[in-house]
Parts: sequence; C-alpha cells; structure tokens
Amino acid sequence: MSLTPYVHVDASLAGAPAGHEVVLDEVARRHLATVLRLSPGAACHLADGAGSHAPAVLTASGARLAETAVTQPTPAPRLVVAQALAKGRKFDDVVRLGTELGADGFLPVVAARSVVRIDGKTDRVVARWLAVARAAAEQSRRPFRPDVAAPVRPADLAARAGTTLLVAHPGGSPLHRRLEAIGDEAELVLAVGPEGGWTDEEVEGLCAAGAIPVGLGPAVLRTEHAAAAGLAVLGALTGRWDS
Repeated sequence: MSLTPYVHVDASLAGAPAGHEVVLDEVARRHLATVLRLSPGAACHLADGAGSHAPAVLTASGARLAETAVTQPTPAPRLVVAQALAKGRKFDDVVRLGTELGADGFLPVVAARSVVRIDGKTDRVVARWLAVARAAAEQSRRPFRPDVAAPVRPADLAARAGTTLLVAHPGGSPLHRRLEAIGDEAELVLAVGPEGGWTDEEVEGLCAAGAIPVGLGPAVLRTEHAAAAGLAVLGALTGRWDS
C-alpha cells in the first residue's frame, strides 16, 4: 500500500479539530494536482513543521483535517549541524541528508578554508536551503522542520548557551565514546569543516572555549556526508531513535 502524500504547511495545526480547513500555497497545490495527479477528496497528511500533524483530505483550495491534530513532543536533545560552506551546492546535500536523519537546525559556517562565499545573496541562498529542508521533511515524513540560520564564523559557535559543541576533526576520540562526557545538555552542535577541514587555529580556538573534538570513524568522509554519519550516531545513542 502506498503512503499518502505528506505535506508541510505554514499555519500552526496545534489543537486544530477535525474539519479544520487549511489553505495550501500555490506550489503545494500544483505539485499535488500536476505531479501526483490528485484531485479534491484524495487523502493526504498535513504537518506544520512544529510537531503537530493530522490526516486530511484535499479540497479545491487546500485540505480539511480528517481527525484532530496531534502534537508530538519536541525531540531532545536538540541536534544542530554547523557545516562549513563548501564548493557548489554541497550544503544542499547536508541539509537534505541531515533533515532525513533528524537534524533540528543548520548553521552555515564561513571557515578559513571555505571557498564559497554568499555575500550579497544570503537571503536568497538561505531561502533555498529552507526549501530543501521542507522537501526533505516531507519526503521523510517528519512533523518537525529544521531551521537554517544565517552564516556565522567559527568563533560564534562557542557562544551558544546550553550547548555542547562537538568538532569533527581527525584524531578526535570516536564520537560514540564521547557521549558519556556530554551530560544532559539541551543542544548538541556537530561542527563539520569544509573540504580541507578546520585549520589547527580554528580547532584550538573552539577547544579552548570548551568544544570537544570527535572522530567520525576510520574512513575519510566527504564534507557533505560527515554530518549524516554523526547524526546517525547521535540519534541512536541519545535515545532519539527509540520512538
């Protein structure tokens, strides 16, 4: 049996009762009608990106909830990927894979070895990354949609309150062996460098501010794949995969 389409909407569904009408944007309506060839009356599932979701049926202008929306508890700890900007659209791949594996947020980082610069087009590029996250959340049927922040510098990573910063770096202790020292932080940030990796100065600065260097296995991973490997370990060992 095929799964019904999973559609993220921008309006909150928290507490929405059966029969509640939701207006879908033009892009969603066009995709459902043209690509999936669905017409009014077809079943779908709506989610608001904040944990609330419900089965629904399509209408002429949107969808009508078939049941009262339920709200899932926010996953804990919060998992954030701080990914150094890399060539091409590799950050798109990071967002896509990371969303499927449970990331709650993404921090683009302008590192010393980042070749790509998005000065002057930040808003447009971040909007694209948010669209990638939305599509990946729908594909993976996640009721939560991750956020994507504006680019930051490596030094900014250590300033996040209530956060444990894990810096992927050759020679770091295996990630799965460092979780014992993390404790019950509200947020874990996994920082991945660009193609050439973090500079020694960047790693030293972050570790001086309390960051923990970690290894992501014996193989050399592409920068766009490293965060996915780390998220899989964190998701399993923090209990987030138990549900």
